[in-house]
Amino acid sequence: MKSSKVFWGIFFILAAVYVVISKFGILPDIGVFSIILTVFFLWLFVEGIRNVNFWEILFSIAFICIIYDKPLGITALTPWTVLGAAFLGSIGLSLIFGGKKRKWKTVTGNVGTSSSEQYTGEEIRCENSFGSAIRYINSDNFRRAAIENNFGSLSVYFDNAIVQEGSANVSVENNFGETNLYIPKEWKIQNNLDRSFGAIRETGSSIGTSSTVLYLNGSANFGEIHLHYI
Repeated sequence: MKSSKVFWGIFFILAAVYVVISKFGILPDIGVFSIILTVFFLWLFVEGIRNVNFWEILFSIAFICIIYDKPLGITALTPWTVLGAAFLGSIGLSLIFGGKKRKWKTVTGNVGTSSSEQYTGEEIRCENSFGSAIRYINSDNFRRAAIENNFGSLSVYFDNAIVQEGSANVSVENNFGETNLYIPKEWKIQNNLDRSFGAIRETGSSIGTSSTVLYLNGSANFGEIHLHYI
């Protein structure tokens, strides 16, 4: 997170320098707004590769194609064709390369339905697509969870999870939907969640009176991850 702030700090300083120098007519005739968007989507592309996030990779390419459609001679494909291709490609690649599942207990929500499941175990994987699902983690030795929500609503409750090793890890990937995490407010939270055209919201706050540390990683892609401290 700190390196990201440094990157954007330097970027906006250079953008300010460009705005001034461009008035002297010694730079190519490229709009400042286009340059800002280009740098942003290039950064998003690199972040997508680093995090193996196909939504970030393909949509950043799509938007760069839209920005430079005339120089590239692809105006017939922009904007909806390239956005549609990015959308479908992201779904397909995420389904194929969504992660190794052999070591995880998977609880999957049915398409277009509402379901509720309880699970006890050290390592858990929860998936939901196009439906509404509720997951209760009732574990005596919770260590990690991988949560994926696609075009649906997924709620996961951690209030009955016991962390015996001092810390636990939760990875969240939310695509075009809403993921709600209900977390004990006594836990200490290391929030490393990121967003790509999405939102990260919090209700309440972590008071951190417990020795338990929860590490949150992942991203909200065109959707929302909502943290509820209970």
